[in-house]
Amino acid sequence: MSLSLARGLGELRDQPLRGHPAWGLIVGSGVAFLLAHCVLVVTWRMVLSCWGEHLPFWSAARVWSVSNLGRYVPGKIWQIGAMGAMARELDVSPVAASGSALLGTLVNIAAGFVVALMSGHALLLSQVPTAMRALSVTVILAAAGSLLLLPFLMPRVAGAVSRIAGHPLQATLPMRAVVYSLIGNVLAWLVYGAAFRLFMTGVLGRSTGGYLTYLAAYTSSYLIGYIFLFAPAGVGFRETAMLELLQVAGLASRPEAALVTLTSRIWLTLLEVVPALLFWTHHRMRRRVTTLDESDAPS
Repeated sequence: MSLSLARGLGELRDQPLRGHPAWGLIVGSGVAFLLAHCVLVVTWRMVLSCWGEHLPFWSAARVWSVSNLGRYVPGKIWQIGAMGAMARELDVSPVAASGSALLGTLVNIAAGFVVALMSGHALLLSQVPTAMRALSVTVILAAAGSLLLLPFLMPRVAGAVSRIAGHPLQATLPMRAVVYSLIGNVLAWLVYGAAFRLFMTGVLGRSTGGYLTYLAAYTSSYLIGYIFLFAPAGVGFRETAMLELLQVAGLASRPEAALVTLTSRIWLTLLEVVPALLFWTHHRMRRRVTTLDESDAPS
């Protein structure tokens, strides 16, 4: 990956960008990415409510943002454990904490896979031999249909995964929780796709291709990076996938794809890490003030 990326960035000197960066669009993409994060926070709160648990939005946002940093630790399963542990500190029941954390991760991956197939079906069909196109269409339709079956299948899948992980669920997942999680995660993926298009248009100073192509490129590269559990935040694998997909989809030349791949990694990392650090710092300061006030109180 580093060789291809370095080669593409080197070619930028000989093939300068045809447009100029649009900083307003780049800032807009950041707002859109954070909006997608908010959608996932609201979704998690709705899932918790299915177990009769309720968290204020900003408390839920802190837990979600800080635990999300677990993706940067090899294995990525730490993200689920951190969310469950932090939720229990806020007096959320262990069943709701562990169940909602596991459900969110599983549905996010499943929904992302289907969104990637549906949005990239034209690109997929153009890359497979004619004899295989009927099979490809069948796979795409089956993936779309699986979304309708997910509320029925996910409780069984979650139970199996939790037993394999050594933390069996103490209760079945409510179907309503699966439906909420499914709708919220699909919506979040759609917003992420729009945010990525804004970012890429802002960096390159132009837009090539339709929204669905950008959505497919972003979602597919993200999922490819995610499935390599030993790679923190999918580093390396995600970039390799994005570098190739942007070129295959006709969204960018190799130098442009290399620039977008590198800058998007930096931009998205900042949008994940900075809010989490701000939440963590604010929470630590509040706890310290509370502790000082209690120690100064008359006995």
